[in-house]
Parts: sequence; C-alpha cells; structure tokens
Amino acid sequence: MRKIILTGIIVCLLIAVGVILFTVNQKSRVEMHLRMTEISAETLAAIPTETLLPTETSLPTETPLPLPEATDTPSVSPEPTALPLLDPADWQNWPELPEFIFPEIKAMYFEGITEGNDPNRFSKVGDSNTMMPSFFGCFDSGADTGYVLGPYAWLQEAINQFQWSFSRNSRAAKNGATAYDMDVYHWYDDDICWPYESALSCEYRLFTPSIAFIGFGTNDALYEIDRYEEHLRSLVEKTLSRKIVPILYSKVDDLEGDGSFNEAAARIANEFHVPFWNLWKPMSALPNNGLREGDVHPTANTINLCNFSNADLEQFGWTVRNLSALKALDRVWRLLNDLPLYGE
Repeated sequence: MRKIILTGIIVCLLIAVGVILFTVNQKSRVEMHLRMTEISAETLAAIPTETLLPTETSLPTETPLPLPEATDTPSVSPEPTALPLLDPADWQNWPELPEFIFPEIKAMYFEGITEGNDPNRFSKVGDSNTMMPSFFGCFDSGADTGYVLGPYAWLQEAINQFQWSFSRNSRAAKNGATAYDMDVYHWYDDDICWPYESALSCEYRLFTPSIAFIGFGTNDALYEIDRYEEHLRSLVEKTLSRKIVPILYSKVDDLEGDGSFNEAAARIANEFHVPFWNLWKPMSALPNNGLREGDVHPTANTINLCNFSNADLEQFGWTVRNLSALKALDRVWRLLNDLPLYGE
C-alpha cells in the first residue's frame, strides 16, 4: 500500500514539474516573440518605404553659358580714351584724311559685311558735286585713259578693291539736293525705289555698300542751319543702322559766310565717331579754293579730271577733289581692315 502511495506521489511530482517547465517555456516563447516583434518593428522603421531621389544639391552643377546677344543689337565698345576728338570749331585745321577709326565703327563694319554689305562697294550721297562722271568716274575708265596716278601708284589697290563703284550713278545723288531731300521720300518716277522710301534708303537697299561718302551744305546754305544739321544727323543714323560706314566731308564754298555748315558736319562726325574727310583743306590751296569764278563747282581740265602726274594738281579743283577723295577712301578702307597706311 505504501508502495502505491509513494508511486502516486512521484507521479504527481513529475506532473507538477512538467507543468512548471511547460509554463516557463511558454513564457520564454512569448517573451521571445514579443522581442522579435519589437526588433522587426525597429528594422522596418529603419527601412525607407520608397526609393528617394537625390536632392537638387546632390546633383552635379555647372556654370551656365552666357546667352548670345541679339543679332540686331551691335556690340559697341566704350569710347577709347586714347582717341581724342578734335574741336569742331577748329575744323579748318583738321587733317585732310582721318587718322584713326573708332573700334565700335570697325566692329560695326564687319558685322555689316557678315549681314550682306559688300566690302567691294561704296555709295555716293550728295548734290551735283557728288554726281558722275566728274566725281570719281575716271577710276573705272582704266589706267592712262581714265586716270594717271603718277606718284600715287599705291592708290591702285583701292581702285581695284572698289571697281565699278566709282562710275555708278547713285540713287542718292542729285543736282541741287539738300540733306533734307535725301532724308524724305524719293522723287523717282520709276518703280525701282519703293513707295515712301527715301533716296538714301533706296540706294543702300539696291547696292548694299559697306562705305558711303556723304556731303551736303552748298544748297542747304539757302536754309536755316538747324534744318541742315537735323537731316544730316538723320542720314548718318540711317547709314549706321544699316551698318554702313559713313565718310562725312566738308564742302569747299562758304555761301553762309562763317563756315558754320562745315563746323556742324564736323560736330556730327564727332557725335557718331565716324570718319571725316576735310576736302576744304587741299582745295583751299588752289586759286579761288579750286572753284569756278562766281560758282560752287570745281574748275576742271576738260581733257582729264584725274591726271595726278602733272601741274593739274596745282590748278584744277576737280583733279584735287578726285585725288583727295580716292585718298580718303583708301585711308578709311585700310584703317577698317588694319592694312598698311600710305600717303599723307
């Protein structure tokens, strides 16, 4: 009996120990599960829910290139201090030929050529003293027959450069013309010039020159100087707007009596930094300033207006005018293109 009781006690003890072990094991499993749950939650919280793109600051950067300037806006350099302007009131003492070209004018000249202006063409803008054949026409007639360069052989390069511009009848040259006439609507009866187009604009559109001689004042002297100055300035502005280099030049007569029209032309040349050809200077060395008695037109050798090898340069206004004009064209062309300079 005692054996049975002892066996029962042992069985009960074993059952109790099993229960205890099972309970402890279950508690450990629960704690382990909870801990694993916590670890999983921590791990999941540390993992981003979506792939993040790099921020703007993490992207590689570069310095942006400058935008190109508009093609219709010419690049203008500041006025160089090394190129002083002469006093317009002292225009009589200005050199016959321009001595330099301002950098902005040179830059504009090449821009104009890029846009279609012809480097082998120039236009003539003015009154009767600017018209063919007396002015410049001889240089398209051939050496010896049309002109004799004599000691000025170096001018042949300019003649070759601008062949057929010399003898062209310009749409912007007319007997009795004033600066006003060239600045307003043209007077032609044909349909070559457009309606409401000035003779100046018509000439530039048709011929596309890179350089233009502009000279007025003789007929303008019959009117107020303010009118002359206003329209001469407008002609220069229109010329520059087409990126053509204007060569302003002085007249030889003094119908106004005080030289004020030449002073105004010199002042405008200063204002726009354009070349000024002082024709008055070589002509003033001739009898009666190289003009016919009681007239405003130059004296002439009726055989040849461009013989520079004899005494014609000491007597005749047209001979001096044509030589001086060719020298002015040559000088401006060489200055614009950085070519060697010759002559005075």
